[in-house]
Amino acid sequence: MEWITQNGIMVGTFPPLKAIAPELEVFITTRDGGVSEAPFASLNLGGALGDSAGNIRTNRRLVLEALGISPRRLARTGQIHGSEIAIVTRGGHYPGFDGFVTARGGLTLAISTADCYSVVIFSPPERSLAALHVGRRGAERGIIDRAVGTMCTEHRIDPAYAVAIVGPGVCAACYTVSREDALRFPKEVRRFEHRAWHLDLEAFIMRELLRAGIKRRNVFSSRLCTACNPTLFFSHRRDRCVTGRHWTLATVRAPRGTRRTM
Repeated sequence: MEWITQNGIMVGTFPPLKAIAPELEVFITTRDGGVSEAPFASLNLGGALGDSAGNIRTNRRLVLEALGISPRRLARTGQIHGSEIAIVTRGGHYPGFDGFVTARGGLTLAISTADCYSVVIFSPPERSLAALHVGRRGAERGIIDRAVGTMCTEHRIDPAYAVAIVGPGVCAACYTVSREDALRFPKEVRRFEHRAWHLDLEAFIMRELLRAGIKRRNVFSSRLCTACNPTLFFSHRRDRCVTGRHWTLATVRAPRGTRRTM
C-alpha cells in the first residue's frame, strides 16, 4: 500500500491497480486530518460512538472533498457484524448490511472499520464491484463467499478475472478470542500461545478469497495492523471500545461520456 495526501487528508492506495484495474479507485483513510478531539482524534468518520455529530459531518465532508466524491453518490451502511449484502445502484444510507455489490459506475461504496477488515472485490470485464466489512462473525458466516456468489448471479462474473483488496485490520498477535470462537475456524488460522487463543482473521480472509476462485496474484493486502499502529489507525480492541472509525472507499469510474443521474 502507498500513502498519498490529498488536500491535507492522507489516504492509502494500491498502485498495482493502475495496471490491472485502472478504472477502480480504492482509498483507505487514517485517523489523521480531522477535527474530532480525543478519544476520537481526529478524523473519525463513524457515528453513534460518542463523538459530536458536527465533528463527524465535518470529517466526512473533508474526506469527500479531498477525494472529489459527491455525497449524493456515496453508499454507506451501518455494519451489524453479519453477512448481509445489499445490491445498490444509488447513494444513500443502507442500515443493516455488512456489504455492497454494484455495477453502477461512479457510485462510491464506503465501508467503516476499526479492527475488522475491509475487503474490496472487483471484476473488470463486467465492472462488478463489492465492498465488505469482514469481522469474525461475518467471516464465519461466509460473507466473502456470499459476495462473490452475488456477483456471479447478478453480473455473471468469472472470479478468475477478479481482483481483491484487503485493508488494515487487527493482526493475529493482537487478536485474542475465546476457545469457543477460535475452534469455529480452521486450525491453520488459529493458535494457542501465552495462555490465550489467537485468530489470524486476515489469513482466513485470504483463504476464503482463494476458495471463491480469485487468483492469489490478484489479491493485494495492506499488511497493516490497526492495533499495532496507534498513530495511524483507530482500534476498537486497543482503545477499549471507545474510539473512532476509518472508511475504505471504492469506486469504479463511470465510462467517459456517461451522464450522472444520482
